[in-house]
Amino acid sequence: MRFEDLTSPEIGALDRDKTVLLLPIGSVEQHGNHMPLGTDTMLAEGLCLAAAEQLAPNILVLPSPWYGYSPHHMRFPGSITLRPDTLRALVADIVGSLVRHGFRRIVIVNGHGGNANLVGVMATSLGEDYYGKARIAGLTYFHLAAAEIAQLRKSEKGGTGHACEFETAMMQHLRPGLVRLDRAASIYPETGTPYLSTDLVEGSRVSTYLDFADLSPTGTFGDPSLASPEQGERFFAACTDVLVRFLEDFARWPVAGGSKI
Repeated sequence: MRFEDLTSPEIGALDRDKTVLLLPIGSVEQHGNHMPLGTDTMLAEGLCLAAAEQLAPNILVLPSPWYGYSPHHMRFPGSITLRPDTLRALVADIVGSLVRHGFRRIVIVNGHGGNANLVGVMATSLGEDYYGKARIAGLTYFHLAAAEIAQLRKSEKGGTGHACEFETAMMQHLRPGLVRLDRAASIYPETGTPYLSTDLVEGSRVSTYLDFADLSPTGTFGDPSLASPEQGERFFAACTDVLVRFLEDFARWPVAGGSKI
């Protein structure tokens, strides 16, 4: 399932019409006082691998480049950010290499809110660049599974944002040894306007720059106290199921041409 585990001849032998490649991207940034810096990337990669296991042998997961667009976290130690053009160029070079090797179906699977708008631009621009050669799609997994997350969450509005009930529970399920729940703080930030929301399920209706340190002294948006490994297992299974259903559909999309997806 891992692209990097295969040899060059094994990659060369893959069926280009059936193989779907997943590129997980996330970030290296603060996740409150209780979560590791690599949370977003770990979760995106974990979900990709879980989906690939269900859809084997036609799905491969590429190594994640790890870093993302995180300027809004830079007032917290350990956070690392790429410039928007750097992230776009990095993903473009990866995708371009894959298309050069004949791969025709590639999905960027994002796990970091700061990357979300860039992922939409990348999927569209790369799709245009390789029109007729490859079908490129991009998604943010918690947007794709927003309805399912909303059904499972225990927290009220504002409780699921960053290093929150959702992400903490997911990491308790996937990498429990890296979660230090005794250090967690529950914070429901107030933006002061109905047009901006820190809740990842609800989302904002407009775009602007919000520095996380202005809204939360720990960088946490939400209520990690409600997290548990059992809740994380439910969240993870729901997100995996939604991703699998999308990938099954995506595998049937024409690479180019025609009036129907």
